[in-house]
Amino acid sequence: MKKVLVFFSIIAVTLVLVAFGNSVLGSSEEEAMQFYVSGDTIEGSALTKMSKKYTEETGVKIEVVDVPYSDMITKLNNMIRAEQPPALARVTGFNPGWRGSLLDLQEVAEKNNVRTELGITVDDQLVAPPLDLTAVGMFINVDLFEEAGVTFPTSEDNIWTWDEFLSKVKTVKENTNAKYGMVMDNSEHRLNAFLYQHGSKGFYREDDQYTTNPETKEALQKFVELNNSGMMPKSVWTASEDPAFMFKSGLVPAYMSGSWQITDFASNIKDFEWKAVYMPYEEERSTNLGGNYLTAFKGSGYEEEAKKFIDWLYQKDNYEELASLGGYLPVVEDADVEYNLAPEVYELYNNEIEASAEVANVQRNKLVRKQLVAKRSLKDVLANEMINTLNGQQSLDKAIENVESQMTETYIE
Repeated sequence: MKKVLVFFSIIAVTLVLVAFGNSVLGSSEEEAMQFYVSGDTIEGSALTKMSKKYTEETGVKIEVVDVPYSDMITKLNNMIRAEQPPALARVTGFNPGWRGSLLDLQEVAEKNNVRTELGITVDDQLVAPPLDLTAVGMFINVDLFEEAGVTFPTSEDNIWTWDEFLSKVKTVKENTNAKYGMVMDNSEHRLNAFLYQHGSKGFYREDDQYTTNPETKEALQKFVELNNSGMMPKSVWTASEDPAFMFKSGLVPAYMSGSWQITDFASNIKDFEWKAVYMPYEEERSTNLGGNYLTAFKGSGYEEEAKKFIDWLYQKDNYEELASLGGYLPVVEDADVEYNLAPEVYELYNNEIEASAEVANVQRNKLVRKQLVAKRSLKDVLANEMINTLNGQQSLDKAIENVESQMTETYIE
């Protein structure tokens, strides 16, 4: 009987050792550091290629997980609550529930000359350095302009006012098969650039409440009229019709979007000539800065490896390759990016940024940071209120009042 027990004990121990051995092998051969990215064919592909390069150089596996843009915040919220966050994520926004869950990346960023003023700092910790810089801009269909005999700005010496621009695109629309005069992304980011160009200071704190200046209402009224008159397709804002597809179809003379479109347009628009032109303005030139942030999470089990990867990614040669692949405006100070597609367009965007009013950086820094430190999440409040206005559900005055009250309630204790 003792021999039988010994025999089975040996078998049990052997099975445990084999299972343990398989577990160890599985963790080294199969498990990978997860990197959450809102995928697209250009920027997501660039990060995937760089992650593969890192694996080739170091042997550390990185699994790039494609998460739909609209689901990213919710997905990360749930993972953080479950204490199972990914190692890394590329994000454009934040949630108050993430506070305390992000690693301090100040040392890594400073070491690699990253423009830390473009990142998110909380309690003296750089919890989200910038990965890239984007800027709002204007694209035109050159063929439609030439068919209508309408000229467009070719330098900073002859930039349109908004009234001049709208007159020009109206002429193009009337003298070609263009369906609309212009299209603008359904985005608060793009709308704010439009407001700034009309003299708006955005929505800001004054004493114990949020308010705005009169130019904001004037610009928003013009935006409503552009939609109601058919100069812009209302369906983009009210029914989420794809503005990029509309522009690429060749039926819209002008498209207010941004630098992230450059590589796509240069690669895929074959049926007409397009150009980036300087944006019109009434009061002062302004783009609106944006972009993605790089975050690493506490509790992933890969904290040190995540920092090592970020350090590698920001190193000058690697970052220049990333920026070239993704069509990024760089955030590493000494980066010299060689763009294979439409390099002259990136030069124009850099000129727009340099000439822009100070308010162009408000959304990127102050408003995005508030998503992390505020009492609750508040995102796209102006865009949502304007959609209700365009749908005839409320007046413009009511929309502005709602924005001011919601920002006051969320951001002022």
